[in-house]
Amino acid sequence: MKKSLILSIVSISLLFINIGASEPVELTDLVRPSTFLVNYDKVYVLEGATIYVYSLKDFKLLKKFGKAGEGPKEFKYNANDGRPLSMSFFKGKLIVNSTNRMTYFDPDGNYITEKKVTVDRLLFPVNGKFLGIGPTMGEKNKQYIGFTIYGDNFKSADVVFLSDFEMNNPSAFVLPITSFTYNPVYKNKIYINSSSEKFRIKVFNNNGKEEYQIKKDYPGIKIPASFESETLEFFRTHPVFKNNYEMLKKILRIREYYPPIRDLQIVDGHIYVITYKRKGDLWECIKLDLKGSEKGKTFVALDEYEYFSFYPILYSVYNGKVYSLVEDEDDEVWKIHVTDFK
Repeated sequence: MKKSLILSIVSISLLFINIGASEPVELTDLVRPSTFLVNYDKVYVLEGATIYVYSLKDFKLLKKFGKAGEGPKEFKYNANDGRPLSMSFFKGKLIVNSTNRMTYFDPDGNYITEKKVTVDRLLFPVNGKFLGIGPTMGEKNKQYIGFTIYGDNFKSADVVFLSDFEMNNPSAFVLPITSFTYNPVYKNKIYINSSSEKFRIKVFNNNGKEEYQIKKDYPGIKIPASFESETLEFFRTHPVFKNNYEMLKKILRIREYYPPIRDLQIVDGHIYVITYKRKGDLWECIKLDLKGSEKGKTFVALDEYEYFSFYPILYSVYNGKVYSLVEDEDDEVWKIHVTDFK
């Protein structure tokens, strides 16, 4: 069973590396999860158009809700378009972002309200405005993944950042790409993984003005020679990409080094960065304060690596612990792993 997945340093004495974690625990009823959050002493898993809520205390299923549709309390979702729904928390509310719609729930999964929107983006509230992540026009009519701030009526927009990932008829498809599938908003500031070559996080205020950058001298990790053939095999066999395999084969370009940052989360006054550094099946997670000073490292279990995906990595940080959802293919179940910075 496989998931279909679209895509400053302090003193060395402060660093500590976790070499152990608790035994993984099964989360029942899951088949192909797409998004994973831990908050309010609960675990939230989005699968298709259904949200599963589990107790963080014993990981028992408490509730499931949501379905695809056009009506109130339903999510505008098409399983065939390769794009997942997204969910995030803002001021105590769980927000589910579907096509042209934001639906609000309380932490127990009770419906509050919904907001229709006129733009097709992943949307995150930021101080009375919204940050949208999605296709954005750049120079010479080229379209890139961009970060845009919208007013509450979505009629005015200011582009904050354009990535280097070209979306419409690219002449080259460069992998691995820089990930933008995380929630970039924390306390009315926007944190953007802004480089495919350097460890650099740009921090903007809610008006889109850059306030500072977090830079780290991180050693490059060379991409193995087998990466290109493995990527081509992924595209050749993937149900979403296989029809475009010949085109992708012609324009595919592989970087010499992995991007320094694979993913990041901003939680509880810290930035947690997943890198491409490995210890067997485990992936490095670096803990930084909001100015970039390093506070710790650990290695966490993550689900299998996808060569291209629009889906977020299935991990979440809560109360200083890293929770990750990993498929046990032998038992054909999904298990939650808990890793601490101790």
